[in-house]
Amino acid sequence: MFSREGEYWCVTFGGHTARLRDAKGLRYLVRLLADPGREFHVFDLVAAERGWTSEVNDAGDANVAKLTISDLGDAGRMLDARAKAAYRRRLAEIDEDISEARAAGDAARDAQATAERDFLLRELSRAVGLRGRDRNAGSASERARVSVTRAIRFAMGRIREHSPQLGAHLDRTVRTGTSCAYLPDPRVPVAWRL
Repeated sequence: MFSREGEYWCVTFGGHTARLRDAKGLRYLVRLLADPGREFHVFDLVAAERGWTSEVNDAGDANVAKLTISDLGDAGRMLDARAKAAYRRRLAEIDEDISEARAAGDAARDAQATAERDFLLRELSRAVGLRGRDRNAGSASERARVSVTRAIRFAMGRIREHSPQLGAHLDRTVRTGTSCAYLPDPRVPVAWRL
């Protein structure tokens, strides 16, 4: 049983009852438990949590904005054109440093320049995709996935502290990611009261 009592949840499983302070992750878990086997996109969980809907009130006005990917946006390009040009200039300088260090037999300088070169190449490859297309930082879907997963995992950790049996059950049956679901074993049915 998951029962809301003001700012707390009364959680009962396997004959053990615990009271947990309300948290977003607990509300996400309750949503998953209410519909076993159904996969929820993280946007659906976030929208339900925030009360976003596409319903229309009596006056014919949308009472809350409908959640869409374009509304959430992203954090923009990982590197702008100026930064990419600076990285490329620095890579050319590093290549010269490496050549000079190798010609002089300076292994320490060669290692340091090579490490910096590898770092800059990793950053460029992270920021630039196929055919030189810019990648955006912090896509809405990724931010929602990270946020929802973190909230659910935190709530499950709190549950595990107070009810190890329920924590173990949730560890086995709750899947997080871009889509989240409660997938109980059909051979061991659990009838939740929510």
